[in-house]
Amino acid sequence: MYGMPLAQALLFLISAVILILVTQWRHFHPFPAIVAMASVFGFIAGYPTAQLGNLFGSGFSEKIYSPGLAIVAAALIAGLAEGTAASDRLTATIARWRLRRKGLGSNWMAGLLGLIGGIGASPATAFALLTPLLRPIGGGTVRREDNTIALALAISASHGLILLTPVPIAAVAILDAEWDRVALFGVPLAILLVAFAAVFAGWLPAVKTAPEPLPAAERKGGSAIVLTLAVAAPLSLLLVQSLGDIPSEPLGGGPARELVLGIGRPLILFLVGVGIMVLGQPRQSLSLLGDAAWTGRIFGNVAGILLTVCAAGGLQRLCQQTGMAEMVGEHLLGWHVGALGVLVPFLVAAAMKTLQGSSLVAAIATAGMVQPILLPLGLGDANGKALAALAIGAGAMTVCHINDEFFWLVSASAGLRPLRGIAAISLGTLLQGIIAATALVMLSLLLGHS
Repeated sequence: MYGMPLAQALLFLISAVILILVTQWRHFHPFPAIVAMASVFGFIAGYPTAQLGNLFGSGFSEKIYSPGLAIVAAALIAGLAEGTAASDRLTATIARWRLRRKGLGSNWMAGLLGLIGGIGASPATAFALLTPLLRPIGGGTVRREDNTIALALAISASHGLILLTPVPIAAVAILDAEWDRVALFGVPLAILLVAFAAVFAGWLPAVKTAPEPLPAAERKGGSAIVLTLAVAAPLSLLLVQSLGDIPSEPLGGGPARELVLGIGRPLILFLVGVGIMVLGQPRQSLSLLGDAAWTGRIFGNVAGILLTVCAAGGLQRLCQQTGMAEMVGEHLLGWHVGALGVLVPFLVAAAMKTLQGSSLVAAIATAGMVQPILLPLGLGDANGKALAALAIGAGAMTVCHINDEFFWLVSASAGLRPLRGIAAISLGTLLQGIIAATALVMLSLLLGHS
């Protein structure tokens, strides 16, 4: 089957269904299931054994650093917050603020955080860094499915449409679109999708689990301010890194740009986040970190999701190298959609994202395909290029599923079994994409692209 991308795409979709079934009803852990599925898919697709191993290994090792190191950092920050009662204090602070100000509901707060966090260079890393705040936002419960989904969908929308992230930056640069027009159209659309995320998550039943209390002696001296800083500081560095990725180099070029890009690397995020927790409450934090049983429990809890995320990275790399996504995208370029030319870049990007898993790869490849045919699509003027760039960004977030590490990270954080994850995350990103495409079509018609 090697060299037959359309057949490979069908094989991949069948393999994905089988993977969901065995993890859902046979209760296999996702990690060995993904490894087995990727291996079978690779062999049937025609990869030689050596090439199969190299491709899967490169994708696996890439994810263990990013977002893997951020996942471990978030687990340590959350564990220290629980062990020192910092999480409880932040929960109480948020509850008092809501009582006095009649503030936003927990889903809307999660959506607002996601809107900000999605600007970061990596959505999975941003989500991981924000997970220690999910319990305080949710009112003190260990896990709330609705808050987690609202945060994840908001991050996805922001990452695809806000012109400070790699996805729209790549599309704008390749299409030579005007930055101000993309921002003018994209920001309101992203806010609309974040609002949808909060509402959609509210339809899901909240899963509330009471925390397992630690001994009273261990739960002293925690600071809500320290916990907030431990999350906000590395997230801010990730956002600054996104600014450094802009081709116009607004923060400077040369060594200055290298510095900006470097401060957003996972190692620095780990050191900053965990370092703030330790330095902000040294006695309690060092006591916990010196407890082998405590650290073993923290690392044991995060090992499963870390391995699953890395296995998804290996599967993603295999999907990218088959060429099936590009082949399907080229077929979609020939579709005639009448006056609705803005749908073409959306559909191409969505197909590529679904088949190979990476939003950035989908955006770059789609922009390269669409750029030569902007005039025939009726998108050759300034407004048309901006709409095409946003259509690519919207398509590049549609649909998140098993070949995307973000899917498994969110599923694990929300406590979702794979089929439930498909219903919440995959369906959520699909609906967001449909809403975005509909809004862009209406805007295109309003601006006279007909």
